[in-house]
Amino acid sequence: MSFRELRSYTEVMKALGYPRLISMENFRTPNFELVADCLYWLLQRYYPGVEISDDISTEADRVKFLQSVAQVMLTKARMKLNIKRLYAADGNAVKELLKLATLLYKATSKAGDMDDDSTEVVDVIASLKGFNPKEIKMSASEIIKAGAALYDALGQEPELREHRARAVAGHVDTDFVERSIREAIAMVEDNIHSLENQMEDLERNEKTLDNKIEKKKQELERQEKRLSTLQSVRPAYMDEYERLQGELNDLYQRYLDKFRNLEFLENELETYYEAEQEKMEQQEKRLKKMQKRLK
Repeated sequence: MSFRELRSYTEVMKALGYPRLISMENFRTPNFELVADCLYWLLQRYYPGVEISDDISTEADRVKFLQSVAQVMLTKARMKLNIKRLYAADGNAVKELLKLATLLYKATSKAGDMDDDSTEVVDVIASLKGFNPKEIKMSASEIIKAGAALYDALGQEPELREHRARAVAGHVDTDFVERSIREAIAMVEDNIHSLENQMEDLERNEKTLDNKIEKKKQELERQEKRLSTLQSVRPAYMDEYERLQGELNDLYQRYLDKFRNLEFLENELETYYEAEQEKMEQQEKRLKKMQKRLK
């Protein structure tokens, strides 16, 4: 923040009719309440009726308030505000406040000029039809920045003039200058030599890796050819293997049939034995009854 920016901001706010008194001491330390009040007041003047919460009691509320203001100005005025500077609430915030205040002041001034001389305004508007508003805005911003830089440079001119005069009037040690240049050249040459060595190492590593990759490719090609050959060649004794495999399948099927028959016959035999056992038990019971009767 420069003294000129702070002074311009206080004068513009005063001209716009801001109710509170703003001094140059208000922004020596962070003062978020004042920054928020100025933003809210300027936003209401620029866009009356906008609904934005002015609650700044917590950190989250402050961030939300600044984001809302920045969003409104971006959509309505195509002006981008730096939220970080505004949140700092110190001298850096004045730069962002000055942009908004200047925009509102220019709009107010233009409105007054239109009331005084509408014909002149119509002529000016007609003359500006061929210009691009974005280019005009960018040019105005660049002019303001250049003017601020020029003002700061002029403020440093007394001190710089003294240093310049001392440098021009002083004796130049050519030996020291030559020695410094030689040392700088030697340092650059050492750096170049080091970079060349690094480049050579990288080239050697690259060649080594290329050779390894080429060997792996050749090995892969050989393995693929071998696999293709093995897949195309019919193994020895394959015919006999297939014949034996068929015989094995037949034998296994016959084994299954005999095993099923055996299981069936064993089951039938067991049923027969059980029936015979039951007949014998019944016959024995009848014999016992007959013996009891004969007694």
